[in-house]
Amino acid sequence: MLRKYTLLVAFLLTAGWAQAQVVLQGNDTVYTNGPATEFEIVAYANVINNGENPVNLRWVKLNNNIATGWTSTICDVNACYPSTTDSADFTLAARATGNVDGHFYPNNVVGNGTLRVRIYEVGNPTNQLFITFIGSTNAASVASMTKPQLKLYPVPAQDYLTIETQLDWGNGKAEIYNAIGKKVAEYSLIGSKNRVSVGHLPKGQYLVRVDTGKGIITKQIIKL
Repeated sequence: MLRKYTLLVAFLLTAGWAQAQVVLQGNDTVYTNGPATEFEIVAYANVINNGENPVNLRWVKLNNNIATGWTSTICDVNACYPSTTDSADFTLAARATGNVDGHFYPNNVVGNGTLRVRIYEVGNPTNQLFITFIGSTNAASVASMTKPQLKLYPVPAQDYLTIETQLDWGNGKAEIYNAIGKKVAEYSLIGSKNRVSVGHLPKGQYLVRVDTGKGIITKQIIKL
């Protein structure tokens, strides 16, 4: 069964600033897996422009290490590009969300692939982020890649949210972002099960971003 993890990466473009400022928490990794018979397996990432003006962005491939017989490509808001395309520009309108996804084509070959890209603001390259897309059709690799399994409950949440994993991740971190990509809460996580307070958050949809120490996992919740 194809499992897809969606990663949200927020670009905070503050009105009145001459340049956009990228809000990041280090290098992010997105996983995807599925059977070798799948036409494609996709690792999804989103980019959000929270500003009042359009922003011009560019992605550049830094590494494309895939199994023999595989092909891969990047898809953005404009197109899915040929596997030979190493860079492309795209524009996000004000308050818009756009995708930058890693697509792997296993062609009935069992194996693994890694595709790493840099995304930065054209004309202001210090505003940048890096995303690593990892795909697998290897059962053993899939099992290790998808750990720890993350559970968030209850959903919808009201006063408290429990964050639980099958493994003891030691010292982890959870962040909550609102619908426009603003971080509204941050929690330190210890052990495999943590109960955090969300009663102070307004009603609405939120993105929970958890750093497990083995990668970044994001899930959506609803707050009542």
